Amino acid sequence: MRGGAEAVAKAVVLEAARIAHAQRRACHVYAFGGPDEVVELTLGFDSAGLTRLVDFIGQAFRGGTDICLPLERALVRLGESGWQQADLMIASDGEFGATPALAAAVLQAKTTQGLRVQGVLIGDRETVGLAELADDVFWVRDWRRFGGSSAASPVHDRRLTALYFPGALRSAQNRAATLDGEAAARAVRAGRKESNPT
Repeated sequence: MRGGAEAVAKAVVLEAARIAHAQRRACHVYAFGGPDEVVELTLGFDSAGLTRLVDFIGQAFRGGTDICLPLERALVRLGESGWQQADLMIASDGEFGATPALAAAVLQAKTTQGLRVQGVLIGDRETVGLAELADDVFWVRDWRRFGGSSAASPVHDRRLTALYFPGALRSAQNRAATLDGEAAARAVRAGRKESNPT
């Protein structure tokens, strides 16, 4: 992210740090870009924490959105002392995808540890990656104005993916209706029609 989207994402992190401080909770940030481009820091309102916060605000990446490594690290941190009741907030343009195994690990953490995942979408439309990880998504629709542009969002509904590509989402219903590769190959070899793939 760059420009207005990056400014909004940093403002969201700043507000999360402020709220965590007010609630006497720790705030750990995984700022990420492309593959293996992850910066980890614990934000606080002591002098060292404020220095890290200022450094974070000045940090920039060159693009890309690889959420897998920061998500893996966040899940590991959930097992550490003091982080079992942590929440996860993802502030992103949403243009990423977690592997199926990682999405399943997030779902397991939600089920077994009570993890709550909040998404802040700083982009034009909901994406499969953010939709499958977040319990709720807050859409910052007018993010462009924070980058000096007065252009309005060209999108009428953030749920375009769900509206036009409903099979793309890894919902329980879609997973139940999806064949694995071997079953699909058997059906093709047997010449079965779509109406009866088994």
